[in-house]
This record gives sequence, C-alpha cells and structure tokens, in this order.
Amino acid sequence: MNIEKILNGISYKNPYNEPLDHIDILGITDDSREVQEGFMFIAVNGEKIDGHQYIDEAIQNGASVVVGERPEPLEKSVYLSVEQSKSVLGIIAKNFYDTTNNKQQIIGITGTNGKTTTSYMLKAALEAQGYQCGVVGTIQNIVNGQAFKTINTTPNPLKLHQLLHKSEDDVMIVEVSSHALKQDRVKGVIFDVAIFTNLEKEHLDYHATMEDYFETKYQLFKQLKKNGLAIVNRDNSWGEIVYRRLKEQSYVLKTISTESDASILLNIEQSTIQFSGGKAIPFELKMPGEHNRLNAAMTLLVCEHFRLNREKSMDVLRHFASLPGRFESIHFPGNKRIAIDYAHTTKGIIYCLKAARECNAKRVIHVFGFRGNRDESKRADMLINSAIYSDQYILTLDDLNEQTEEEMIQVLYDYHEKYGHSQGKIIPDRTLAIKEAIEAADEGDIVLVTGKGHESYNQAFQLGTNSDRETAEKIKQAVKDMTV
Repeated sequence: MNIEKILNGISYKNPYNEPLDHIDILGITDDSREVQEGFMFIAVNGEKIDGHQYIDEAIQNGASVVVGERPEPLEKSVYLSVEQSKSVLGIIAKNFYDTTNNKQQIIGITGTNGKTTTSYMLKAALEAQGYQCGVVGTIQNIVNGQAFKTINTTPNPLKLHQLLHKSEDDVMIVEVSSHALKQDRVKGVIFDVAIFTNLEKEHLDYHATMEDYFETKYQLFKQLKKNGLAIVNRDNSWGEIVYRRLKEQSYVLKTISTESDASILLNIEQSTIQFSGGKAIPFELKMPGEHNRLNAAMTLLVCEHFRLNREKSMDVLRHFASLPGRFESIHFPGNKRIAIDYAHTTKGIIYCLKAARECNAKRVIHVFGFRGNRDESKRADMLINSAIYSDQYILTLDDLNEQTEEEMIQVLYDYHEKYGHSQGKIIPDRTLAIKEAIEAADEGDIVLVTGKGHESYNQAFQLGTNSDRETAEKIKQAVKDMTV
C-alpha cells in the first residue's frame, strides 16, 4: 500500500524531506522482530520497553520506513516524526487494513464485570439465528470459527485491526478494557453497538481515581457511530451518568434495570423479565446469579436490534451453560461441588456468593486472595463481604506480580486480623487451600474459588497443578481413588 494512504489523518513531520510518493509499504509492526523487507516500523515508547531502542534491529530486518518520536537520520530508511507513536498506531492500522470498509457489525462491551459472559451470550444468541460471530476478549480470540490464544483482554491496535481485516464473520464482539481505551488500543475502530455493563472499584492502581476510570470507560461511546445502538445498565450510579449523557445524543439508547424505568425491567426475586410496553414473563437461566440475568438482558436488547425472534433468543439464553472460569462447577462424590469464577472485585464476589446460595447450598466456603502489586483499595471490601456472605473463608495466594510470597502472606494476615472473623483462616498455598475447603465441605455445600477463573497459575504450588480447575480435578480423582 502507498505510504500516503497509510499516513492519511496523521499529523507527522518529515524532518529530512525524504521523498515519499514512491514508497509502498508491505507490512506494519511495532515489534522489530516481526519486521520484514518493505515494512513500516513504529517505535513506541511503552510502559516497560522503548521501541526506539530497536530501530537499528528493525532496519537490519528490512524496515523501509520508521515512525517515531525522536527524529534521527537513517541511512537505509525514511524517518517520520510524530508527537506520540502510541496514539497513531490505530490510525496507521485502520488505514493499512482498510477496516472502515469492513461489512461486519462491531459490538464493543465495556465495564468492570460481565464483559466476557455477555460476549459469549451474544455469540450464542446470534449464531442460533444465522449470524457467524467472532470474539475478541479475555478467554480467547475467535475469528472465522478459529480460536487463538490471547494475552490481553483487548489486543494492541495493530493486532486488533488485523483481526478485523481477516474476519469474514457477520459480527465481531470486542471486549474493551479500560487499559485498552486509555492506551488507544481500539483507536480507529468505529462501533455499531456499545454496551456499558457496570462500574465499580477496580484498577485504581492504574487510574488513580474512579472519575478517571469512568471517563476512560466512557470513551467507548465516543467511538460509536452516529445512530448506533447504546446499551446501558442503569442499576449502577455510573451507568446512570452514562444514560443521562447519552439520552441527548444521536444514538439509539436502550437500558436495563431491576429498579428504574428501562427498555428491559428485571424482577430478580420473581425471575421475570418485562420488555417496554409488555407484560412480565418468566425468565430463569441455567447460569445462576443476578449478574447473569443482567448480562442476558443486555444480550436480548442486541437481539431486538438485530430483529431476531424474541422467544428463540430467550430460549438460547435460558439454556446457556457456563464458560471456563465463570461459575464453572465440578461435582464431587458426596453431593458437594466446587464453583470456579474469575470474580476479583467486591461486587463480583458478592454476585458469586449469592449465586451459590441460589443453588441451595447448605454452606458456602469461599477461597480467594489478593493480587500482588494491584489495586489495594478493594481488598478490605472483598474480605468484609466474603465474611458476610460466606459461612467460612480461606485466604490464599493469588498472582504475586513481583511481590514476594512472604510479603503477600503478611498482607493476608494483616487483612484477616483487621477485617476477618473466627470462621476464616489462611492457607497460603492455593492448591492446599482448595484441598482443605473441599475436605471441610459436607453434603450440599459449595466451595467457591474466585480470582483466577480460566487463568493459569503464575507460580508453583504444592499439588503441581496449573489452574484452579486442574487442582479441583486432581483432588476429585484422589477422592474417587480412595472410595474405590
């Protein structure tokens, strides 16, 4: 592609007045190791790595053009200077992959909790009525029916636009994290549908204030096309602010709530759903929890927008099964079970503990921990609410994130002493904590393990397993072997 097309919409300087009209770019990347002959290399000054240090390597690998923030004369390549490399990645990617001309509908979902479950509910409901759907998100990326591993909830803009370009799907569903919005990872993407699930205390180690966290999330709606569909959960003070801001703008605005006037009104106690202007009808889900009913309601609003058969959409959601690490249940001999969930915020934990009660648990034993070098402001609330809603809790290690085990174990003891109660205990080794909880469970009890969900462990534990699910399965097999 001609370089002038790639640079369309970008403010740049050509400090050495290099002729550009003859240059065709064969590929774009911000990783010098991926550079091939005829590529454009964008040197990004990131949080941990400064791409400017790898310009020489990129040129050796064949870069014909380098885009960066600090002009320097290059013998074998053209250097173009921009104010901030990171902010132009999305525009370069959009232009190179021509994603503005893609035919698929793009749905963006943001919020503290519920992005992943809503994504897969949408995928199931839309595909049941003839749409092929791709997903970009926390568990994996799915494009053209093929699944790929993912590192971040939302990939960097070069990867995201490449995925959108490759996609022959009718719909692409994109989980949009606050980090992605803050770091311009979705820059250049125009959304047909934007969904706000909720907002609560999270990532304040990154955003510093809830106001900054909120404004970052709100950026998604600034990339919603004119007359696009905006869906907002009003059962949240931040959602109410989004609603008030959007109702005066040129969007199709739909809402869900258990309390306020809304496009879909949910009655949690009676398990009913009421579309605007209609009657309350039964709506029970296979997946337990108020949060999943809210996720399903947002899904139904998208289905209505796509003019799908309402009853069929509702039936798909009624039978929607669990996702990896989303209240994922493993049943044990003796009529007890473990539920594994990714919940790592106060509200997420409360939802899961209440969901366990919905499953008629006699007792709920909660195993969880705190991530090292992450938002400390939510830790006390997490423990306080675990103590309220569970019958017993076991504090254990989560990801250390460069803190030492000794440091995090001391954190567990400090919080347990200050906010815990006599029914709680500390078992630092995560696998042994799960084992202890299962052994302590009686008939009809549920062991709820939160924090890691589908993720693999980042450190070694005594049972030698790599995830909460693996740990549970190993313990289950040991129990079976003992009863044979």
